[in-house]
Amino acid sequence: MTLRNDVASQTRERLMDEALTLFSQRGYAATSVRDILRAAKVTQPTLYYHFTDKASLFQALIEKHYGESQRQLEAIVESKAELADRLYAYALTSFEFCCVDTRIPRLMFQTYFGPTVPEIDGVLDQLTDCRFRLVTRVMKKGIRNEEISPADPEFLALCFCCLIDQPINLFTRRTQPRRYLTPLLAQSLVGLFLKGAK
Repeated sequence: MTLRNDVASQTRERLMDEALTLFSQRGYAATSVRDILRAAKVTQPTLYYHFTDKASLFQALIEKHYGESQRQLEAIVESKAELADRLYAYALTSFEFCCVDTRIPRLMFQTYFGPTVPEIDGVLDQLTDCRFRLVTRVMKKGIRNEEISPADPEFLALCFCCLIDQPINLFTRRTQPRRYLTPLLAQSLVGLFLKGAK
């Protein structure tokens, strides 16, 4: 790699890093291009050299941070034989991914539950749809194997995802999320889902 390419790559990474911080704090709609330029200490032509617009920068962030983690999550979950193990793997792996850089889940929650923005409408839907389809497949397999009672697998997937996502949303806002997003919490949530709160 030439020095020029190396500098360009570093600039692109700095833009993405500063945008991730701002989007995760304010949400997509409340973050202006000017805010990103100021934080990254670059000019507008520099930003547009690397990205078409703010929406393409956001798309690049989603692909970088969620694409690979989604592939790893699927591989880990699919490698488990029993329903309880698959659900635990899903919960624990999700917790671990979110603790690596808490800006990433904050970005998702800030943007997903913020105002609708037409230019990025559907970007997060694709992400959540992939995760939801994975959990739905896990539920269908659990029903086929008679590990859980027959029910609508999509409803079961929705219930389980809500159980996992709410602690992520709450605890990644704290200073030490690993203290809360623990293997014990993952195990407890799976137990609550499978057995109820008897």
